Amino acid sequence: MPTLKNRHIAIVFTAAIVGGHELMAVEHIKKLRQKGLKLVCFVPDDNQKLMAILDQAQIPYQQHDVRHQKLEILHAFFNLSLRARAARFLKKLAPQVDDIVLIQGDIELGSVFVNMAARQKLPVISYIPYAHSFSKMGAKLAGVKDALGAVAYKRCQRYITISACFADDLRRWNPQAQVRVLPNFVPVPPAAEIRGTGYTFTPQPGTVRILMPGRVSFRQKGQDVLADALARLGSLPVTFEVVVAGDGPDLEALKARAATLPDNVRFRFLGWVSPVWPYATEADFIVIPSQFEGVPLVMLEAQKRNIPIIASRRDGMKDYLPASAVYGPEDAADEPAALAVKISDYVSTQLGITARQPEATRRTGKGQASRQTLNAGHSVNSTIKEERL
Repeated sequence: MPTLKNRHIAIVFTAAIVGGHELMAVEHIKKLRQKGLKLVCFVPDDNQKLMAILDQAQIPYQQHDVRHQKLEILHAFFNLSLRARAARFLKKLAPQVDDIVLIQGDIELGSVFVNMAARQKLPVISYIPYAHSFSKMGAKLAGVKDALGAVAYKRCQRYITISACFADDLRRWNPQAQVRVLPNFVPVPPAAEIRGTGYTFTPQPGTVRILMPGRVSFRQKGQDVLADALARLGSLPVTFEVVVAGDGPDLEALKARAATLPDNVRFRFLGWVSPVWPYATEADFIVIPSQFEGVPLVMLEAQKRNIPIIASRRDGMKDYLPASAVYGPEDAADEPAALAVKISDYVSTQLGITARQPEATRRTGKGQASRQTLNAGHSVNSTIKEERL
């Protein structure tokens, strides 16, 4: 972002947790500091984990007392005390800097800053990963949140987001907004972790090994879609070994579902592991069957390691992955069937085993998702143009 080169910039974190978006913000801050930009970070005084990360990265910061609230978007409009704290913070900060960047995990997080900045006519910038409706995300009080979120989107006029599809979404919420895309990135991994460089992957005859990392949450991550897809492939003379690396609210439900699958499907549950990549060296591919996402860091990390990916055709996956690596239209009526076809095509190509057509779907074209094809396009898709920092 050339316009920021000689400006004093305040980076205001808004969440009480550290998620992928906060981690990505820290990585961008590191790059910006290396380029000599003048940055000062502000962190909620109850986010000890983020403070530890910044300390480790030797990034200086100050604390603020505008803490995240449950159902925050309601507080952003109706909590007079919270609004007053945010207003005081912004009023004190504004004369000291040229730009204020809000790190918003979604429009709700930090919405009180957006509201108070608009009231004070301060032109803040929102760094936000996506612009999903709360209805799409299955949130509580989704209708109320979407109504208030629509107002908040229009009160910020400058956005930085992480993928072209989310830039389009933001422009739908606020047609007057300036929106720039700053793609997510991950560091180059050790050579030993890169398939084809540090080690050679050897397929196991008669077995397809699938790694599915991430929080086990059907509503977002869609692990149940993979289970339902594999249920349709019970007639294949192939053993599917699925390694689930993660925990979450639907872990027990996934275990119960796995117990009902055909005999040729086996699940192994690791719980939460970090890093996950030692378990990827023997995987044929990683599956990301998410129902909504930003740009998954695990996807970028897999790309860097030359590990094939099969993912749902939505959100950041459709922008960052080649068409051959994604399955189904976004509004697929039978998403498990679309995923079953993709996996069946992989089995046909790699193992020479042709499956009878999975139920409730038809192939349209060859659909040959070979390992080489799934590995293609490991740089950011050409539709994504990285801003020069």
